[in-house]
Amino acid sequence: MPTHRRLARLHQRRITVDGRPFATLKGVPALRWQDPYHFLLSISWGGFFGLALAIYLIANLIFAGLYLMEPGGVTNARIGSFTDAFFFSVQTLGTMGYGVMAPNTVYANSVAAAESFTGMLGVAQITGLIFARFSRPKALILFSRNILFTQHDGHPVLMLRAGNTRGNQILEAEASVSFSTMRITEEGTMMRGFEELKLMRAKSPLFALSWTIVHRIDESSPLYGQTEWTLRQSHATFIVLLSGTDENYSQKVYSRKTYEAGDVLWGQRFVDIIKVHDDGHRLLDFSRFHDTEPQRLPRPQPDAGAREPGANA
Repeated sequence: MPTHRRLARLHQRRITVDGRPFATLKGVPALRWQDPYHFLLSISWGGFFGLALAIYLIANLIFAGLYLMEPGGVTNARIGSFTDAFFFSVQTLGTMGYGVMAPNTVYANSVAAAESFTGMLGVAQITGLIFARFSRPKALILFSRNILFTQHDGHPVLMLRAGNTRGNQILEAEASVSFSTMRITEEGTMMRGFEELKLMRAKSPLFALSWTIVHRIDESSPLYGQTEWTLRQSHATFIVLLSGTDENYSQKVYSRKTYEAGDVLWGQRFVDIIKVHDDGHRLLDFSRFHDTEPQRLPRPQPDAGAREPGANA
């Protein structure tokens, strides 16, 4: 198979826009069951509450079946009634009890004690997990939809834009951009290389509104001489990481974004989204955050001592 065709088949899009790999692990244990804490923190809220509800229902079904194993073990419960046994289990698991149904044998009391203990453990675990999920700091950083090859201060640059949509301050913010390409070695091995791009400003003491992240392309840059064609052929990927301390949480927050060759725009620049009022108040228009416009290059100015063409000496 030709090299470029193999690259295209193996590459496609290997990383999502938020930096997560498109990959399935094979030959390793089911880590979600060996590491339930990580699994329960990483799933969505809908998945979390759905799983909690499923466990709750299964637990009540199991204990209801245990109560039914001894007919007459629960006072005022109809003998053989699964409905009565189930709702008595619900009351016992929630340690609430209404005083109408109650265990009246050693067996039924033993099952009720075990269920009550299980309920207390379940409430503690659910409370702890919900607190852990809520207490995780998360930065609401918006990255520009595209990354630009453009000019800035008369130099070719790579440029992207980040915005803090929460409106608070991220202290000691740091940004990094890595350039990744894929190639096939002479031995036929697929290799992906990473090079960190030097940014004109990699740190910001206060990141509150927007941040234009710029890398100057010169002879020392890995992007020097790159074209739209070469970026696509090498399946280039740009990985952006941004971190800092959230002033509200006083904890480190992280955000990431990836761009592929198809996300690159050439000869464009971002539109200005900040408007300053007369009183100094600034308005940040996020509705135009991703908008770009053609780059208008300044007309070169002649030297002070230069003569106009055809001028007399």
